[in-house]
Amino acid sequence: MATALERLQELLGEPACWGWARPRLWEAAEEHLGVRLPADYKSFLDLYGPGAFDGFLGMSRPVDGTPEELERLWPRSGGKSDLHLTDPDRYPFPFHPRPGGLIEWGGEEDGTVYYLLPEEPDPADWRIVVETEDGEWHEIPGPVTEFLLTLAEEPHRLDFLGRYRPGPEIRYHHRSQEAADA
Repeated sequence: MATALERLQELLGEPACWGWARPRLWEAAEEHLGVRLPADYKSFLDLYGPGAFDGFLGMSRPVDGTPEELERLWPRSGGKSDLHLTDPDRYPFPFHPRPGGLIEWGGEEDGTVYYLLPEEPDPADWRIVVETEDGEWHEIPGPVTEFLLTLAEEPHRLDFLGRYRPGPEIRYHHRSQEAADA
């Protein structure tokens, strides 16, 4: 039986210009975050690079591993880190770098944000948390590649998706990291 990543490759086709791993960059990212990231997440982004899944869910990854880039991708100060403490009704989860805090891995132009929930010791068991543009929170089983496969094959199972429905040919739209960060 094909893995979720293999099935995604069948659906998305071969990447236009990535397709290579950079372990040093992921090591720098994990050192910055203080946790290991899920292998499937890293493998997907090693293969496809920064871009947008079916043109709507933007995903970034380290491309140079500098402290500035890592802080831009996963801020350790400021940002949302204390929102759970100041408004727990609006923000029901802690944010990284708090222990077990949400780690952002993707987002949509409408403000919907996708997070990893690092509550389990094994990153392969982490769940996905989605914060919609309306401030609703949804917790979904992971891992990331299984979630992306569900988006592609069974979007009706995800009631928070709103108007999104996959096109006849699902693609991953590569973009430079600068465009992904903008």
